[in-house]
Amino acid sequence: MAWRAGAEIANIEFVQFHPTALHVEGAPRFLLSEALRGEGAVLRNNAGEAFMERYHPLKDLAPRDVVSRSIVAEMRRTGSPHVWLDLTSRDADFIRERFPRIYETCRAYGVDIAREAAPVHPAAHYAMGGVWSDLEGRSTVPGLYVAGEVACSGVHGANRLASNSLLEAVVFGLRAGRAMGAHTKDQHAEAGRAEIPSTSLTEAAIRDLSWEYCGIARDREGLEHALRQLEGAEWRPAGLPSLAAIELRNMHQVAALIASAALWREESRGAHYRTDFPEKDPAFLRPSRISRAAPGANQVQPFRSR
Repeated sequence: MAWRAGAEIANIEFVQFHPTALHVEGAPRFLLSEALRGEGAVLRNNAGEAFMERYHPLKDLAPRDVVSRSIVAEMRRTGSPHVWLDLTSRDADFIRERFPRIYETCRAYGVDIAREAAPVHPAAHYAMGGVWSDLEGRSTVPGLYVAGEVACSGVHGANRLASNSLLEAVVFGLRAGRAMGAHTKDQHAEAGRAEIPSTSLTEAAIRDLSWEYCGIARDREGLEHALRQLEGAEWRPAGLPSLAAIELRNMHQVAALIASAALWREESRGAHYRTDFPEKDPAFLRPSRISRAAPGANQVQPFRSR
């Protein structure tokens, strides 16, 4: 919505994936804390092998982006829909006392982590980029303020550290609130009801394109394919807005913005990993910037607006 209003979007290609979400049919993608691996949990494949030593010297204690990529690589290598997180080396009482919520949630979906390994799969977790803001929450659109995960405040770099989301919400939320309170009231605009276009792509199709081509591991061919599908979708009037139509339109545009910025960043840095550009490139030691305006020296070619 901010992008359609003309706001500049920054670093939207940096999407952090949590490596170990519970993967049980019918269960929510409940996150199994990285503290489990800190307490001795081991990632295993379908053959029961501890596989992380093949991918990183820190094994199961590698950074979360490395662990996520390793899990996906192991799933593809073995043809499995998930891997297993095994904490059964620890005492059952310790597990119940140290991780009561995780233990009870897994039990509710038929997995006793004190006695058996839990099926896990990476899941999209946090957006480091978003609507560019200054230190007072101001976007590039006068009167539009942002804070929290929607904002790109700069505190995360390319790969968020744990709990920095609290900083982004609390500190910058307070700053933005104070700045909004001082904002001249006569600059407020009246919101109106307007017809919106509806995309021919379904929510499931957008999710599949995002996961397969804009997810943990990316390359030019996949990103260009995703953009062709997203930009080539048919748009038609949807009448007065409904929540479902607005959400679908926003999903479509955010997916295309991520793909555009990821295609522009021809390197691997933090949570952004390109298999065709696996190393960092000093030429890209700068934020991506994207808006509906004509791209400048530091900007990504913008996605076509709807």
